[in-house]
Amino acid sequence: MISTTGWVLRTWLKFTMLLVLVVGGVWLWFGTGSGWFWTAAIGAGLIEWALIRQLVREWAWQARGEWWWAR
Repeated sequence: MISTTGWVLRTWLKFTMLLVLVVGGVWLWFGTGSGWFWTAAIGAGLIEWALIRQLVREWAWQARGEWWWAR
């Protein structure tokens, strides 16, 4: 279970850092007054929300099969 938890945390961190870099790049290129920045920020928030939900599902599915009370 620790390996699954580590995988989930690494995956979450990779995607979060990618989204931060994308939003930061849009911010540097267009500034905060641009609609592109706000579109990128809202899109990154939605992607992050969907990613977290999916990783929690994956972790829970794995936990059901590996923990001692499931056997």
